[in-house]
Amino acid sequence: MEILEIRTLRGPNYWSGYWKKLIIMRLDIGAYEDMPTDKIEGFYGRMNDVIPSLLTHGCSYQEEGGFLRRVQEGTWAGHVIEHFALELQTLAGMDTGYGRTRETDTRGIYNVVFSYYEDQVGQFAGRAAVKLFTDLAEGIALDEIKTGIAEDIQRMREIREVVRFGPSTGAIIDEAVSRNIPYIRLNDQSLVQLGYGVYQKRIQATTTANTNMIAVDIAGNKHATKTLLGDMGVPVPKGFRIREEEELESTLERIGYPIVIKPLDGNHGKGATVGVHSLEDARVAFAKAREYGRWVIVEKQLTGADFRALVVNNRLIAVAERVPAHVIGNGKSTVQELIDETNADPRRGYGHENVLTEIDVDGQTLRCIRHAGYEIDSVLPEGETLLLKTTANISTGGTAIDRTDELHPENVFLFERIARIIGLDVAGIDIIAPNVSQPLHETGGGIIEVNAAPGFRMHLSPSEGIGRNVAEHVLDMLFPAGADARIPIFAITGTNGKTTTTRLIAHVLKGSGRTVGFTTTDGTYIQNQQIVQGDNTGPVSAQLVLKDPTVEVAVLETARGGIIRSGLGFDYCDIGVVTNIDSDHLGLKDVNTLEDLARVKSVVPRAVGRRGYAVLNAEDELVYKMRDLVDGKVVCFSMDENHPNIRRRAERGRVSCVFENGFVTILKGKWKVRVEKVANIPLTYGGRAEFMIQNVLAATLACFVHGISIEDIRVGLTTFNAGTAQTPGRLNFVEVGSVTVLMDYAHNPSGFRGLISFVNKLPNKYRTVVLNGTGDRRDDDIREMGLIAGENFDRIVIRRGNYLRGRTPEAMVELLQEGIAKSDSNAQVRVIPESREAIGHAIKNGRKGELVVTLADRVPDDIKYVQEMRDRILEEQQQQADAADRV
Repeated sequence: MEILEIRTLRGPNYWSGYWKKLIIMRLDIGAYEDMPTDKIEGFYGRMNDVIPSLLTHGCSYQEEGGFLRRVQEGTWAGHVIEHFALELQTLAGMDTGYGRTRETDTRGIYNVVFSYYEDQVGQFAGRAAVKLFTDLAEGIALDEIKTGIAEDIQRMREIREVVRFGPSTGAIIDEAVSRNIPYIRLNDQSLVQLGYGVYQKRIQATTTANTNMIAVDIAGNKHATKTLLGDMGVPVPKGFRIREEEELESTLERIGYPIVIKPLDGNHGKGATVGVHSLEDARVAFAKAREYGRWVIVEKQLTGADFRALVVNNRLIAVAERVPAHVIGNGKSTVQELIDETNADPRRGYGHENVLTEIDVDGQTLRCIRHAGYEIDSVLPEGETLLLKTTANISTGGTAIDRTDELHPENVFLFERIARIIGLDVAGIDIIAPNVSQPLHETGGGIIEVNAAPGFRMHLSPSEGIGRNVAEHVLDMLFPAGADARIPIFAITGTNGKTTTTRLIAHVLKGSGRTVGFTTTDGTYIQNQQIVQGDNTGPVSAQLVLKDPTVEVAVLETARGGIIRSGLGFDYCDIGVVTNIDSDHLGLKDVNTLEDLARVKSVVPRAVGRRGYAVLNAEDELVYKMRDLVDGKVVCFSMDENHPNIRRRAERGRVSCVFENGFVTILKGKWKVRVEKVANIPLTYGGRAEFMIQNVLAATLACFVHGISIEDIRVGLTTFNAGTAQTPGRLNFVEVGSVTVLMDYAHNPSGFRGLISFVNKLPNKYRTVVLNGTGDRRDDDIREMGLIAGENFDRIVIRRGNYLRGRTPEAMVELLQEGIAKSDSNAQVRVIPESREAIGHAIKNGRKGELVVTLADRVPDDIKYVQEMRDRILEEQQQQADAADRV
């Protein structure tokens, strides 16, 4: 058994209409293709022994025990591995329930699909599931298998703790998602963008786009914080800042015990020690604090409980009492046994997986135990409380009690005033006081710290009291009522015409005053500036646009490859355009038929939001059928206003865009709104390029339903030229000496035939084509490119091309020549591998008035070669003219 490939999907995809986060594992089950589970001796019983919880899997029977029944009846390895991967994640605390397994056209090879919470955990679970299946099937000892499962589960928990968002960041994101605010993770830590484009706000944990960095510096310097607060009349403990251990003894004499020692610029309790009662302990605490900074704070320890007040946007939101990790003796159990019993509480888990964290016995714990006069194996007297940590952090096993409803109004005023004094938008204020139900000035309480980026966990899920949705107040601050978080997203897919339609839509939107980011097969652009060069039609490029803080509208060409590889780069779009479905890229990634390809492309209209529009080609039945998958509204375009699908929609009062009587026309029911004469739209070359008219219809309709005015659409259509600047590689004409060069990106038979339809309307008597194939096409598709060339050109120059994608140059040339031979033409054929030389040969040997068509391979390179040759010929002509003048 072999894992051939593992892919991670993170957005809308063609496997599921609901689940966006999926692992796709392509699996060759080898000999197990002939060994379903009922043929593997002892498999069912051994499986039940090691993972009895599989009983809960309903599978296709949709009832408890359904999956077990399937295994008894006999099912294949891929299906079993799918369930194993899901259950292993569940056992690791990540209960995610979607899976499906599908056999491919290749015998024994399956696509195993299952959902995940964290992608690295999901991939690990897939590999672990494969090993578990083979171990069970091959008779590995059950004890060994059980040990391996336990290790895998722990490893998944560890991976999750490394890669997941922390509780605070996670709470903010959950709240954002509940408000339909999208997010993008910007690094592998907690830097997150909320919202898209110009409306985005960034957070890093609980530091936000509104956080004042001067305030963060003040809060990070405990001495500066205490001085500033003290000067403003806030009760703070007496203390000093020291740098050398030699200063410690004299400082202790000035303050008196008990004391707290902590780093000057520490946070989250790191390096802090409380309850110091001796010089010896003070030296140990000093050394610990110095691990986190050069300066150390030594201050009087206030008496009372430890409280944390959370202030967001200058409003008191929650208060929690924090209790350090501890155990209470029963007169029978050792300290270690009490810790184990405490950790058995189902509310405790590894890291941040549960409400409480397991208590870890580390050096600090052992010091606390010994300081109290015990050892780890000592029996603690009944009723005695033993503190196991010096700080009350939840992440080290502490507990929290919500005290928000007990807060005295004077303390509310004090805490909100403190946040304003420091200047923090999100402030965690640490208080030591007997209680918070009385004013601090009456109880002798004081403020010991103010924290930037305070943790939310103690407020979200206290061990006692009411949980507080503190994240909602952060979102209220960042996105007040009525504030936008999303920019409009146009997604364009189809077989041919995607790039031109994308560029035309972007041009119209720019002309209407929007700042547009758009992605195409030749690059990513912000307004007119190319940011990245190359094929940028996948989710990574889409997110580049959505992350740009200047972009007001995103127009995203969305190709088959990116959808299959990772899904879409956004959660939903406002406009989804499908131009057509035709034969291209078939035979790749299990997409073997036009119906398969349509299912992939249908991801775009399925991703249209409820208030959005799917713009569909009414003449293409595979595209038109996608209307049933759309949650939003459907509008259609057609070259024929009398097409049955258009007529039916018109009768129902629906909006369409058609080509009629030489006009691009919007149909609103049966009413016509003529936008512009096709003859006045440069992209269509006076209406001769019919495939370009189709692109114009799609773009016009997309802009119209988005609310762009007819006037702005008309201006956009009439100012968009088919030149190398605005549409590189799409019907680009360049005059080179006595030859006319036409560069086009036609890279599949359908696109090539559309180009030929246009070329046949041109007056050129002679024709040459510079031809190359693309490696990730079927042999017959490459042959058909040769056939079309042979049927329509006098001379053919075959070049190697840059996208062999696993094929040899010789194999590519052979397939093209086979296609040319089928045409029974008398075309002259030459093979010139290098692109520059191939184009140069075609132009230099061109007859007067000849049309040289290059099927653009690397568009920028072809444009460069042709323009260089044009400029060189012009320069030579000028030199000859100058020489003649001198004579």
